[in-house]
Amino acid sequence: MQRDLSSVYAAERGTVEEAAAEDNLCIVIDPGHGGENLGGEYEDYTEKEMTIVVAKAMKEELEKYEGVTVYLTREGDEELSLEERCDFAESVGADFLFCLHFNMSEHHTLFGAECWVSAYGEHFSRGYEFASIEMAHLQDLGLYSRGIKTRLNSRGTDYYGIIRHAVDAGLTCVLIEHCHLDQANDQPYYDHDEKLKEFGRLDATAAAKYFHLKSEILGVDYREYPYVTVDVPEQVVEPDKTEPDFCEIEVLAQDGRNGEVTVQVSAADSDSGMLYYTYSYDDGVTFSELQRWPDRSSDTFSFTMVVPPHRIPCIVVNAYNGYDLYTTSNRITLPAMDYKTPEEITAELSQKVVIESLSKAIGEREEITVANNTQEDAPKTDGFLLAVCAVCALSVLGMAVSMTLILCGRKRHRRRRSR
Repeated sequence: MQRDLSSVYAAERGTVEEAAAEDNLCIVIDPGHGGENLGGEYEDYTEKEMTIVVAKAMKEELEKYEGVTVYLTREGDEELSLEERCDFAESVGADFLFCLHFNMSEHHTLFGAECWVSAYGEHFSRGYEFASIEMAHLQDLGLYSRGIKTRLNSRGTDYYGIIRHAVDAGLTCVLIEHCHLDQANDQPYYDHDEKLKEFGRLDATAAAKYFHLKSEILGVDYREYPYVTVDVPEQVVEPDKTEPDFCEIEVLAQDGRNGEVTVQVSAADSDSGMLYYTYSYDDGVTFSELQRWPDRSSDTFSFTMVVPPHRIPCIVVNAYNGYDLYTTSNRITLPAMDYKTPEEITAELSQKVVIESLSKAIGEREEITVANNTQEDAPKTDGFLLAVCAVCALSVLGMAVSMTLILCGRKRHRRRRSR
């Protein structure tokens, strides 16, 4: 249902006039989506329901600070256009607009948090200053940082409508993508309402630090809180449109006994830095899931991969920059990894046990046959011994199969846990 904002604007203006008399800071929080605009949907989670929980927690926390007035663009499940959200913020005299969201990616591979800011002038510098505090808090929570970024549309203006309309209204807006709904790496951070509220309190603390607020209720004083200031850019801050400058690999070690290969990766991107890497042992036919770049301040690191047995590995790595563009490394072919898996070793041992058992049983049968070859019931004895041998052999084979299945089950269980 579309929301009629005319009466709301009138009521809020009266409140703003009172707040202005007290020289209050005015913050507007925009819970993304609403109404028929569901936002991202993944399993049992719907983005519009999550953002309102985060927004209300952020508002409640911010209102514990002195000298600040806080509004939400929507209090319930209303559907608002981007223009209406910005019009509302402008009508209440907002000093800053925070737009709260959760992310998803096309192939469900990306993970982590990010902030989007305007590419223009003071809106870029103010947005980036706040976002640097916000991202530090999200990283402290345990989320991977995908960075602070700008994005432009085909007309060369801000891509995200909420940011673009805010700039048109003279407002600074930061769009916070708290994490990805469709990634196992991020799910532990949002899978409960209390965790969503924690996001809201985190957002509020970042805002309080940026605006140098004080709270007697919370017992905190951020009036002297230092943060990195960003110069106002003279030109549009364009996003990174090019792949990483280079990506090279070197094999440091290969262990033919267990398939472990240690690889050193060197890659760099002068514009947006390094973000992820993936690796392949079959010449790029298949790749691993995205891996975190271990140290964003370093261009070089090493990791160990496991190559399956009975194959000649051809190692290749893709290195991704801050805008998810990648460069493919050189390829390195190694000697065959012809080691045996635990299952294969168990099967061989089981086969050996069966052969030894059968040999022993046959030997015993021959001894008995020789001893009884003059007796009339020798054929019966032979038949009895053959039956005993068969039972023994089947028992040993059954034990071998059971051992193999148990080991395979344990391996699959370990793989499921590792995911």
